[in-house]
Amino acid sequence: MKAIILVSHSEKISEGLKEMLEEMIDSTAVRIISAGGTGDGRLGTNAITIYEHLNACCECEEIYIFADIGSSILSSETAIEMLDLEEDRQKVTLFDAPLIEGAFIGAVQASIGACTEDILEEISLNK
Repeated sequence: MKAIILVSHSEKISEGLKEMLEEMIDSTAVRIISAGGTGDGRLGTNAITIYEHLNACCECEEIYIFADIGSSILSSETAIEMLDLEEDRQKVTLFDAPLIEGAFIGAVQASIGACTEDILEEISLNK
């Protein structure tokens, strides 16, 4: 199984995107996780929340993070660095893509069995 973590400054955006993706893909192949907002209802991101989601996905073969802007990328990078095991860090790919379009392409491609390199290529073709 693969996991996709959606990191947005807005919990509503990441939750809405999660709902959309779960309607469109096979959720037995890809686990979609919303990591939007600060955890206390404010706009922003929370590296600890992202880290906790990463830890919860360590059994997945690949973990993909799609983030919206600025500090969501920094928070995601911090969360990846916080992982204890190098092998867990190696499973994580932080995609450089628009959040909604990138996550959509990533989720569809992951659900049909595409590898990380193929997903990266598909995203680059659609930027």
